Amino acid sequence: MQLHDESSQPWFMSGGDVRRLVREKEISVREVVESQIQRIEDVNGKINAIVASKPDDARATAQLIDDGKIVAPNNGMTMTTKINTDHIGYANDNGVRGMAENQSLKTASCVEGLLGSGMTMMGRTNAPALSMRLHTDNELHGETLNPHGEHISCGGSSGGAAAAVAAGLCHVAQGSDVGGSLRWPAYCNGVIGLRPTMGRMVVGGTNANLRGWMPANMATHGPIARTMEDLEAAFTAMNTPNWADPFWVPAPLSFPRPTTPTKVALVTQDSFGLHPAVAESVREAGRVLSDAGYIVEERTPPMLDEFFLLWTSLASIDITFGLLPAMTAANDAGLSGVFADWENAFVDHSAQGFMKAHMLRDQVIRAWNEFFAEYPLVVLPGFGEPMMRRGQDREGAGAMFTVAELARYMLNIPALGIPAMSFPMGKHESAPMGVQIAAHAWREDLIIDAGFALEACRGKVTPVSVEW
Repeated sequence: MQLHDESSQPWFMSGGDVRRLVREKEISVREVVESQIQRIEDVNGKINAIVASKPDDARATAQLIDDGKIVAPNNGMTMTTKINTDHIGYANDNGVRGMAENQSLKTASCVEGLLGSGMTMMGRTNAPALSMRLHTDNELHGETLNPHGEHISCGGSSGGAAAAVAAGLCHVAQGSDVGGSLRWPAYCNGVIGLRPTMGRMVVGGTNANLRGWMPANMATHGPIARTMEDLEAAFTAMNTPNWADPFWVPAPLSFPRPTTPTKVALVTQDSFGLHPAVAESVREAGRVLSDAGYIVEERTPPMLDEFFLLWTSLASIDITFGLLPAMTAANDAGLSGVFADWENAFVDHSAQGFMKAHMLRDQVIRAWNEFFAEYPLVVLPGFGEPMMRRGQDREGAGAMFTVAELARYMLNIPALGIPAMSFPMGKHESAPMGVQIAAHAWREDLIIDAGFALEACRGKVTPVSVEW
């Protein structure tokens, strides 16, 4: 295959298109990898999305595939993994200087699934220290920039993953999400990010580690991609057994589809207020879905204000007695500064306060389950404003609290354990923006169907030209 203009380069193409060309022997995987390596060399120095890579290993894998020694459904697709995820041969440093040599002892099952499906590993993507900021920056690897513009936050914690996908450094990226960390950076970088149901591909259970309530009950892995086809391929591949984790569930990937048009609820207002462009993006998604045959109504889920309280209430004990001491040990100024500002949000560290939060969570989940029975899909805002500025969470006293409030829909979904996907809906004043699509637990299939419907109208995302 002759490779000339940018659109014919494998790094620019979707993973699905590359996979088909490889299968038809119109291009070799070695050509794909060389194209991807060159793109990383050309662009990564500007955005710092990939912070560790082994090009020769990628070339060796490509040669094995080309020689017919690896035959798998996703041969030709390229991938990255996040610096807080176990992957043999790479440090699991979590962006912390003191953990720089913390070598992974096993490979996370979801990563094994991606590799086993034939994808080629291109590198490790950046995240904030301990993966606990909404912007990606740490003192070990430095700051990741948004390929759409230096002034826009790349998001966090999977900020490197989303920036890498957006800039064409890989076809799909593995990320993780405990408070928006897949969906939020996908929103910021104008790509697609799926947080699966809690229990489907949960975090932990590989290397020996201790987990508090928050990571054990709200953290999960998931994929980031530019196209729905690539996202679905990665999501399917990542669903591998993880018996080492006590919360993993061998749930099916799909269920019988409704025999009547699916009803969709649009959330366009709340007690905090939404920027008009944010509400309009939700309505635009609703118009597209309506044209695709969905029944769309503007309806607000029950107990929305109580929903906004869940994450900080449930995380209070973990943050106060687990993460704050860890942050002190990490000695990361960015992380410490953010949490010094945000600490006032974690107001009740008592056992009674935690139990009240648990009971409130139970009430909200039951109320939302009844809502999902009538409206199987809910389109939610991604952020209260169209965008977050680079480093906005460190702009002064109260900044992190304000940003967390703006990210209330992203932050609190994990407390319910339900799946949600961030889907891009264009730009507002040069910055990407999008919506979230949520569903009842285990119904990622409905979310993915809606994503394909949106993509059919809006078009597929292509890599960003990093021109600044």
